[in-house]
Amino acid sequence: SQVTTRKLRKLSSIAALGALSALTGCGAALVEAPYYNVSEVQSFKVAGAPSQIMMLDIVDANDTLDNQTWADALSNHGYPPRLNFVTDAADISDTQTIKPENRLVVVVNPTQTTMRGTLCTDPQSAKSDGTSDRVIVRFGFCAGDDIISETRARFVRDKFEQQVINSADTISFQLFPRNLNKNDDKNCSGMMPIC
Repeated sequence: SQVTTRKLRKLSSIAALGALSALTGCGAALVEAPYYNVSEVQSFKVAGAPSQIMMLDIVDANDTLDNQTWADALSNHGYPPRLNFVTDAADISDTQTIKPENRLVVVVNPTQTTMRGTLCTDPQSAKSDGTSDRVIVRFGFCAGDDIISETRARFVRDKFEQQVINSADTISFQLFPRNLNKNDDKNCSGMMPIC
């Protein structure tokens, strides 16, 4: 029984890798597994965006998309309360509140050192030479200088804008989850919504 379980796990892993490589071969966007620096993200999201509006900080040496396209693409996705993003704090109404230290940082073609804490303190985008058919983008939810959550995505250069729009839900669900899996809980399974 234990051998059969191991074989099934190995086969499912091989099948998942095969499906993943088939998707990336077909030009699909790939959003990687997120990283969390906290045990719970929802309270940071709610406290950081009391009017459901959050700053969007775009770092892109190549000016791949304009700020408004980024804001429109990433707004109104994920779990409620859904966030709307602005790139200028002056774009909100007098009745809305924004906390600019709480923001979503988007780095297109990030340098090797732009990850985790440096995503919030010193994000750097490298100029693209245009030889790669992929564009890597790192997304980070920051509270001041601290990273709360982070994910990375790979997009096909020729389909970049459409793939960003199509992946916005996945990116938002990963950056702003309601709950995180409790991996140290032996009674908790990834298949259970409360975990």
